[in-house]
Amino acid sequence: MVISDTVDEAFEDLVLSLRSFCPSADIAWYNSGPQRETPFGLRRVFPGRPLKYMKITPSFFDIFEWTMEQDYDQIVNVETDLAFIKPGFLQFIEGQMKDVDYLAPGLRHRIPRISLWPAHRTLAGERQELADILGISHVNRCFSPAQVFGRGYISAVLSSHNYPALRAFVERNQHPQRSWTLQELLLPSLADSVGVMSRSYPAHMAPFNRYRPHQAACDLAIAETVSDAYFLHPIRRNGDDPVRSYVKGLVRNASQLPTELTKTN
Repeated sequence: MVISDTVDEAFEDLVLSLRSFCPSADIAWYNSGPQRETPFGLRRVFPGRPLKYMKITPSFFDIFEWTMEQDYDQIVNVETDLAFIKPGFLQFIEGQMKDVDYLAPGLRHRIPRISLWPAHRTLAGERQELADILGISHVNRCFSPAQVFGRGYISAVLSSHNYPALRAFVERNQHPQRSWTLQELLLPSLADSVGVMSRSYPAHMAPFNRYRPHQAACDLAIAETVSDAYFLHPIRRNGDDPVRSYVKGLVRNASQLPTELTKTN
């Protein structure tokens, strides 16, 4: 599930890396920017809508509602500063999701109430309201890119009697003065709220999926030696970044795809 507000070279790079290293994956696009034609023959999530940086939480609930009308066992959120570098990710997910319905990078349970983590700190006066909606007195945290949502998780969230209140809370969160990156707190906490099992990505994968710094050539060299380092994040979006350029070479060698994709409606 590609969440993006632009269709540019980085977007194309992500699609190519997915098609090369996850060839059996169905790629769907959530348009979080201006209205435009659907690129590269992708499936399109409806409705898409413009969203602001660090305020993309509504997209997940739009996607969940759309997913229930599709035939997916799991969905994974990816963004255009992420790139796949080797095959095996889908098999990895299959193994990790055998007994859970939610897999997240850096999943941590029961964040201390005094935590200064921005997603928690900026929630401020809304914490009690959210606790009342979730029906739990604690919150969890994760890192957003490459979360995996099983159908059981999605179904449990959408069928919860508190879902209308949750939806309204998320929409109000779009106000600039409300909490940032709410999805990194809300989505892992929802797993506990609706009673589904969750799991973190293995800890050794954390350096390959982080907030900052951007992945460098030395990071890529290490990732190539780690069998389950299937992707890197974040990669700079500019085309002359050496890591991005190298990944393009990996994709070309692995897939022998044409250098350009045809845009279709």
